[in-house]
Amino acid sequence: MDKEDKMDSDIGRDRYEVVDGFFKRPKGWTFVEAADVSVDDEDNVYVFSRGAHAVMIFDKSGTFLDAWGEIGGIGDRYFTFPHGLSVGRDGFVYTTDTRDHTVRKFTKDGKLVMTLGTSHQNAPAFSGKPFNRPSHATVASNGDIYVSDGHGNAAIHCFNAQGELKFSWGAYGDGPGEFKMVHSVFIDHEDNDTVYVTDRFNNRIQFFTPAGEFLGQWGDVLMPQSVRKGPDGAFYVAQLAHQITVLRKDGSVLARWGGGTEVGDVDIGQPKVAFATAPSRDPEVRQRVRQEPGPGLFCAPHGIAVDSEGSFYVAEASESWSGLDRGGRSVQKFVRR
Repeated sequence: MDKEDKMDSDIGRDRYEVVDGFFKRPKGWTFVEAADVSVDDEDNVYVFSRGAHAVMIFDKSGTFLDAWGEIGGIGDRYFTFPHGLSVGRDGFVYTTDTRDHTVRKFTKDGKLVMTLGTSHQNAPAFSGKPFNRPSHATVASNGDIYVSDGHGNAAIHCFNAQGELKFSWGAYGDGPGEFKMVHSVFIDHEDNDTVYVTDRFNNRIQFFTPAGEFLGQWGDVLMPQSVRKGPDGAFYVAQLAHQITVLRKDGSVLARWGGGTEVGDVDIGQPKVAFATAPSRDPEVRQRVRQEPGPGLFCAPHGIAVDSEGSFYVAEASESWSGLDRGGRSVQKFVRR
């Protein structure tokens, strides 16, 4: 079996079951598309969407709890283009706005605590300086904030808890510590704060020490968007190639599904070539999912989160990418069988 065939195979899918229609939104509220998803220490689920209500919060049974943030306008809780969200171990919510060029830190009820960057002012493209369309942010055990600056840059930035830049690393390329679309960052607090970075168009996940020293990489992933670790020690990866992969610590595949050429009786083309595998900075879109693939399958996975019970959530930015609004399936929950 060659690598492309392997990436299109269903492996271990029977370990997980989708909970279709899980999120109970207020009547008339839509996700439009879900840019990211995260969970807090009580397993409440935070959905960062590009609809009218930017941050929606649900409990682990899918019951709506709260919402804050709006799209457009000027002010602390207005977003231009929501992209990344994480609930840090410090209890704060960190967001990135790719068109506002800022990273913001909020309380769980939406009170702004700190802003990194200046609204609508970007650093020169691929300069390595913060920010040019930042993609995601998270926090380390010591309070340092790590930001993946990936849509108009190729860098990871580390700030202290007060928002002062400590150091950066990365450049455009395919060598160790280089990136072609650094899309998200995850810190494994249980493993000396190892920093995991999804390097989308290099088709790999790189990992580093907190100081940015290269430790290794996993390469058996196609267009990885987001990676998170579950309580079972496995790593859950959302892939733009219409696919989810669950990796063991050594990078071997525990489970993988989606990304095939057919969904039931519906032919959705060749998702494995959705983008060129060795693209330029502005890759050509070659193939898109044109029809709703159904529960448990994917159009454009963008973010992923895992709760304390090992259930995981997949957020999809499907509308802007493929012209397909998945409605409630913009975020899907999976539970262990």
